[in-house]
Amino acid sequence: MVGIVGVTEIKGVTYVIGATDINDVGSSWETIGGKVEEGKAKLVVVDAEVGVRVGGMDRGMPYTSYPDESYSGESASKLPPVDIIITTTDPFREPAILTANTVLSVLALDYPVEKIACYVSDDGRSPITFYSLLETLEFAKKWVPFCRKFNIESRAPFMYFSKKPPSSDPSFLQEWECMKCEYERLKRRIAEALETEHVPLDSVSENGVNCFESESSEIRIHSSIVKVIHENKVVDGSEDDDLPHLIYVAREKIPKVNHHYKAGAMNVMARVSGLMTNAPFILNLDCDMHICNPKVIQHAMCFYLDCPSERECGFIQFPQLFYGVLDDDPLGNQHKTFFTTLAKGMNGIQGPVYGGTCCFHRRKGLYGVPPSPPADKYRSKEKILGFNGKELQDEFIRSAFGESSALVASAHAIMRDNGWHKPSSPSLVIEESLMVSNCSYEANTAWGKEVGWMYGSTVEDVMTGLKVHSLGWHSIYYTPEQPAFMGCAPGNGPDILVQNKRWAAGLLEILMSKLCPLLGKQRQLMLRQRMLYAYFTVSPITSVAVLCYAILPAFSLLTGKSFLPKIQDPAFITAAGLFISVHGYGHYEHLTSGCSAREWWNSLRTWLITILSASLFAIFDVVMKLMGLSETVFVVTPKGGDEEEASVGDFTFDSSPLFIPPTTVILINLAAIIQRTSQIVGGHSELKDNLFGEYFCSVWVLINLRPFLKGLVRKGKLGLPWSIVIKSGALALFVCRTWAY
Repeated sequence: MVGIVGVTEIKGVTYVIGATDINDVGSSWETIGGKVEEGKAKLVVVDAEVGVRVGGMDRGMPYTSYPDESYSGESASKLPPVDIIITTTDPFREPAILTANTVLSVLALDYPVEKIACYVSDDGRSPITFYSLLETLEFAKKWVPFCRKFNIESRAPFMYFSKKPPSSDPSFLQEWECMKCEYERLKRRIAEALETEHVPLDSVSENGVNCFESESSEIRIHSSIVKVIHENKVVDGSEDDDLPHLIYVAREKIPKVNHHYKAGAMNVMARVSGLMTNAPFILNLDCDMHICNPKVIQHAMCFYLDCPSERECGFIQFPQLFYGVLDDDPLGNQHKTFFTTLAKGMNGIQGPVYGGTCCFHRRKGLYGVPPSPPADKYRSKEKILGFNGKELQDEFIRSAFGESSALVASAHAIMRDNGWHKPSSPSLVIEESLMVSNCSYEANTAWGKEVGWMYGSTVEDVMTGLKVHSLGWHSIYYTPEQPAFMGCAPGNGPDILVQNKRWAAGLLEILMSKLCPLLGKQRQLMLRQRMLYAYFTVSPITSVAVLCYAILPAFSLLTGKSFLPKIQDPAFITAAGLFISVHGYGHYEHLTSGCSAREWWNSLRTWLITILSASLFAIFDVVMKLMGLSETVFVVTPKGGDEEEASVGDFTFDSSPLFIPPTTVILINLAAIIQRTSQIVGGHSELKDNLFGEYFCSVWVLINLRPFLKGLVRKGKLGLPWSIVIKSGALALFVCRTWAY
């Protein structure tokens, strides 16, 4: 039980102090939590085994942070530095203007500018991306003071200027109009560079040499580039500066070398940032995921700095929210129930999975070091252990991190001294940064195996989070009142299926790796957390069962063999009850998450489409990879695509083979329904009673695959290509003829 020991007030905040028995935390927190919520108090619970729980840090309670009370004024000077990494690959598939807006939202954060470093990873080494950052910096010199002067909340210009001016004050309106004109100029310059595919030579040249000129015409082959676009001068005290560091990095790529996709790029950024700023915390963002809460870092620091133990907070995952969302989410790709229900529930165990973006990391955890033991329990032990239980000596760190002495020194500061090495200036370590961004640097090191983002899966985020959890770290899922991040979701059918195929293939790769949660090698992974990861990694395999169930009703209708009870049998009530309970609970879960009934239906429909296409192909790809016949390919999902080519919210198609399985299922069930209906109309009335359940299930499949049903009669991108219809028709005919015999 929890007993109240005392009540105190500090800076206007009420603290309720209590002592608890660890065996009764859940029930007793419920009572006191209500009192705390009503009084807007902070709760401090002292427990002999668990430690001190501050501000709702019990893993069964919703979290609330108070950045304005905790880290403002003089307290802001105690805030630690943060490295922010933004990843992009192609300025066309991931529009450069989106990257520019994300960078601007970072540069305008309400955080001490000398403690922020913004790194942009350009995996395509595009001169257009670099040029857009130069133009973005010039605009930022006006945009950042404007945001701070008027306390602007949404600091991505495209979001801010999409709304009417928030004030009618003449002086403000004049500045607002001027700033909007400046942003339009920035958009035009970037648009012209994309249209012509050329940038001013002086912007990409150094000493008369084009830094982006490649020896090969192949975009995937190029040397590394590291450019300090802007260096904050407040760090050395030489002058005032409103902008943090802005650094551009393009890693080296050469033929016949596995570059490990996004995981490889993130590890390069971890090394470069470790050399230049070496902040103890890292925030990673996709290029389209801008910051819409300027105090988001302070929110994260409320957890990192107030946790009773560093073990409680290995990384903090914020929800991925999307702008421009249509009513009822017709494409079902917002994943609301995951973030509102499942992710929050994960806080009750070891924490949520890492989602790939909108996530704050503790650099120490990424470096493969388990959390430090409580000082009072292990104070006499001087050895500090790294991964595999080895002591963190200099030789061990060098063998794991590579031959860069500066990088080893920075890693030593993070891993052993539990602090951070503060370099004098990023521009002084450019040569060293170029070395650690080369392809050959990771040879015979622990990068991608024990250190940094993990290799071996196209969902490097889930695999890296699994590795961090297996070291004993916990994670936190937190949703502040003001949304922290917003991005754009895939806007058409092909992009949705490609993205889901990559996710499914990556999860299966984890299942087949040494980090497989079913193997039991991760001793620090809690049982329920292990079950959670097992649920995720095994889920793509269920596509085989779903495919069988999707065509089983049609098989019954075509052959006359029933697998469900007759409508007059008492057992039929059990079957109907199971159907209603499963879908009723899914409906209830969506309603409690703030979704409409139509949104639940769209989500269910998208789930069936993706599992019958993306997941099936993912299984095939992984099997081919295990047999050594192919390699997994990472396909970048386009961001901010053109939606004018088709009706907004409609499912679109192309000639991808991903559309063949659902189309085949549609044709098989359509043929079965037509045949059975014609028999009933022809006078075989007994068939209606014998196969009512199978008939209903077949119709249910058609209803859920309605976009494909409509695609059979539509034209253009809203219709199925003839190549898909012919291939699916031949496959459906083969299946039906096989059943006939």
